[in-house]
Amino acid sequence: MRRVPTAVATAILLVAAFVGGVTARSTSTPAFQVVNVGAYGGEPSIVSDTNGHLYDTTPSGGTITYLSTDRGRDWQQVTTADPNSGDDCLATDQANAVYLCNLAGSEGVAPLQADVWKSVNGGASWTHGEGAIPQCATSCSPFGVDRDWVAASILSGKNTSNAEVVLMYHDFYGPSQIWVNISRDGGATFGAPQEVLAGPAVTPGAISGTLVAQGYTLCNTVPAGVGIVPQGKPHAGRIIVGWIAADLPQNATGCNVTMAQAFHTVWVSYSDDGGQTWTPQQAFDAGVGHDTSTPFVAFTLDRQGNPYFGLDVNLNANPATCSAESTAGTVQSDSSCEYDMYVVWSRDGGATWDGGGGLIPGSAASAYRVNPPAETGTHFFPAIAAGNPGQVDVAYLRSSGILPTDPLGKADPGGCAGPGPANGNPTTYPPACTWNLYAAQSLNLTKGVAGATWAVTPITTTPMHIGDICNLGIFCVAPSSNRNLLDFIMEAIDNHGCAHIAYADDNTVNKLRVANQTAGPCL
Repeated sequence: MRRVPTAVATAILLVAAFVGGVTARSTSTPAFQVVNVGAYGGEPSIVSDTNGHLYDTTPSGGTITYLSTDRGRDWQQVTTADPNSGDDCLATDQANAVYLCNLAGSEGVAPLQADVWKSVNGGASWTHGEGAIPQCATSCSPFGVDRDWVAASILSGKNTSNAEVVLMYHDFYGPSQIWVNISRDGGATFGAPQEVLAGPAVTPGAISGTLVAQGYTLCNTVPAGVGIVPQGKPHAGRIIVGWIAADLPQNATGCNVTMAQAFHTVWVSYSDDGGQTWTPQQAFDAGVGHDTSTPFVAFTLDRQGNPYFGLDVNLNANPATCSAESTAGTVQSDSSCEYDMYVVWSRDGGATWDGGGGLIPGSAASAYRVNPPAETGTHFFPAIAAGNPGQVDVAYLRSSGILPTDPLGKADPGGCAGPGPANGNPTTYPPACTWNLYAAQSLNLTKGVAGATWAVTPITTTPMHIGDICNLGIFCVAPSSNRNLLDFIMEAIDNHGCAHIAYADDNTVNKLRVANQTAGPCL
């Protein structure tokens, strides 16, 4: 064997990594290849196990789930856990068991409940997580369930049969609080619902923080996600849940079944004792009239267990001005009215965000803007995945048009559907929006909001969606208020740190698709 000089060997390692058999050059900007996964389905969830096997699921037609064992190049449909499904989600544990959650499935007799399913054989078969009461689904909530998420982790000295599994959601019929059901037997059985703002850690700061959080979140929440800090990391075993909310004055105008409020505050609550007590913390406040519900924000943890949010928000808008310009048909020339892509993150497990400085102690004073000022338009459907602290991949949908908004700072229903009168819009509205998929990456969030840099990659060139993207949930009314894509796209990184973005194309391809990273730095 010839010895390779150290400098040469190091250079080789820096310029190449394997992505499904394709050599990924260490260029400054990631590149992607799009593949078809299966039949069309909205709001896909995607996750990777420790072997780099990817799972992608959509609720369109039941829990339709696909598996890729070659880093996203080829996909095969696996067994369907439940023939009925609403909102879905995926997670894996360190033993590569996969967990699937779904809403309004076939297991419970009560309406609008959430279920958790587990597979230890790559989706060939699934077992159901039983709730606190038989025939009550996994969640067994008296207030109903909406927008569920799941996380799983094997804690020290245990295995997948006694992994901790957390189902998180907000209630549908009640005050829209954030709840969890927790399993300590690998997802076989789950406890009763626990409200994350009902039992703060017994310290003056946590109690006052709970009162503040409750004032913002009462009856207006959108769940963002849940994570569990891995063993061997700071705050190991910490459960972290995230959500967005409005504020007290807007809460008085009606609860968020209508989604009419501007959800401008971003929150976490975390527990270090398995869910017995919780400590809430505001992550970011975009300000009244600045709406992060596009329609969701994205949430993830990095390898050390630090939480991140990806959010699209009209952060620089004057809601009154932008509303008047929307009505007059002049908003397209005012880039301050656009929704842009942002990130906020915590270096200490959720206690402090971007160094603090916000109005509420510990919250971020400002957010990292992802898209450059020259990339004008509307940015919706944020997705996020993180590697080591300060390294993050994001994705979003972008239209070059600026979406009309109302005086609350909320996107006008049908605002991207084109001018009326056939669809009920004013004749001054812009042409129908054309949407494309974008990705971005930063390797240096540790430099702070002013110093971090971003590499942005346009992925699709033929629009994957044309027309409106409604952010009012079940109050999206056809034909102009389009909800064909449902509510989100999602991003995951595999065991090499390379990105995979799951999305739906309802324009020319009409397929469930994934964009796989083929070049550039992997996290």
